[in-house]
Amino acid sequence: MLKYIVAVSCLIMIAACQNNPQRHTEDIDSNLATIPESISQLDVTPLSGYFVKNNIEVKDSLTFWIIDNQQTFDSLFGIAKTMNNNIVAPDLGTNLVVAVTMPATPYNTQISLVSATLNTDTNNAEFHFSAAGSPEQSSSTIVPLWLGSFPKSGPMEIKLYNGNELVTTINENE
Repeated sequence: MLKYIVAVSCLIMIAACQNNPQRHTEDIDSNLATIPESISQLDVTPLSGYFVKNNIEVKDSLTFWIIDNQQTFDSLFGIAKTMNNNIVAPDLGTNLVVAVTMPATPYNTQISLVSATLNTDTNNAEFHFSAAGSPEQSSSTIVPLWLGSFPKSGPMEIKLYNGNELVTTINENE
């Protein structure tokens, strides 16, 4: 009987020591989940020395345009040339222009680009803007404007934000 118990114990130990690796599906899925999206800074060149033409009426708190041709650019903006400023014209053959403006205001208001990113996997871009003004009113009004150009890179979806709030999405098909 003792031999029988020893033999059964040995068989149980042999069975328990077999190398049967277990498959964990979470290990397989975690390899896919750790691949990050390819997000990079978008190369944006600010453009200064332009103003919104008087025949353009801006009604929204922040209004966005993506411009891909010179005719549209010239219909929206005039050149504010002085003796001291150097105005760089955008190359709309190789670049797109993002324009941000807001209604006329008596406050000294500046629109700023907070961030511009490009997802290189999907070729989608995101622009985050903010606007800040001084508390003192002026006797005249201004129409705040921010312009910048960035390289064309084929069809893309461009998301435009006021801070972290998505305002609009524009599909550019070039």
